[in-house]
Amino acid sequence: MPTILLILGAETRPFAKGDYNRGLFETAIATLQEHYTVLTTVVEEGYDVPTEIAKFKQADTVIFQYPVYWFMMPSVLKRYIDDVYVYGEFFGPGHDYGLNGLMEGKTFMLSTTWNAPLAVFDNPDSFFEGQSVAAALFPMRKSQAFCGLTELPHFSCHDVVSNPDFAHDQARYQQHLAQVFGLNGETGAIAVPVSAASSR
Repeated sequence: MPTILLILGAETRPFAKGDYNRGLFETAIATLQEHYTVLTTVVEEGYDVPTEIAKFKQADTVIFQYPVYWFMMPSVLKRYIDDVYVYGEFFGPGHDYGLNGLMEGKTFMLSTTWNAPLAVFDNPDSFFEGQSVAAALFPMRKSQAFCGLTELPHFSCHDVVSNPDFAHDQARYQQHLAQVFGLNGETGAIAVPVSAASSR
């Protein structure tokens, strides 16, 4: 059975308790566990570097779930990548920059939450100057590509602080996972205990 590694990179703050991201993380587990061997890491709870390296080696696909803070990943997720993406395990020597990843044959997906409304992307007159969500996630995407992973279609939720709608986003995510991973039949409603509060 193929293996998927789900990484929750949320960071608990007084203004952001992480419920939205934890809910999406648990939705992915519930959606995929009947079809895949599912490994999980909750970064904020701590991790062992050799264990995480072994998880990446076992996984066929890695899904990162995290909120976007100041247009970047939370600091705990950045620290995780700094610690775990070890030379000789994730990338190696070579003459062609960016083409020496050691995780080739694996895929990855980013599932992100934003306070930014979707309407401000792909619009030359808005804040992101016509850039897409994928373009805004360029550093994270290239970090994975540097290690040899190939992108799957990403997923994002928007306006989650000002106008949260977890039930709608959860249903969209189930549909996205079903399409990306070719799950048979309807995923149906999945009961995930999560607050609908705007706590990312």
